[in-house]
Amino acid sequence: MTSHRRALYVGLAALSLASLGSTLRAAQDKTTADSIYTDDQSKRGESFSDGKCSVCHGDKLIGTDLAPGLQGDSFLSTWGGRTVGDLYEKIQSTMPADSPGTLNPQQTSDLIAYIFKLNKFPAGSADLEKDQAALKSIKIRK
Repeated sequence: MTSHRRALYVGLAALSLASLGSTLRAAQDKTTADSIYTDDQSKRGESFSDGKCSVCHGDKLIGTDLAPGLQGDSFLSTWGGRTVGDLYEKIQSTMPADSPGTLNPQQTSDLIAYIFKLNKFPAGSADLEKDQAALKSIKIRK
């Protein structure tokens, strides 16, 4: 192999690695400010919440003596800086309180979208993921 061709291959490999690195950084830097759910999804979550979650968490999930609020300072003081995957896992494994672990992935993602709507995180054009591993790379922050 000529030194010119070797230099070309080394250069292409370096560009590929640099591109991969910036793609991974972009995925790691994703937050709830990046329009990660849709309005339709949050509406589905609201409908579900009205029948299940509001019993303990109150109307519009403002919180009650039974359960904490899931909007505003109450939500951000608990969940700010954690990942969407952490929230997904908590809801999946502990909610609803009277029958934990019974929500399917779609219901859980829809509920999270509704919580994000209540917290004034911007909606976008794609539904929130249902894959917990993918959600672990998204930070909750304003």
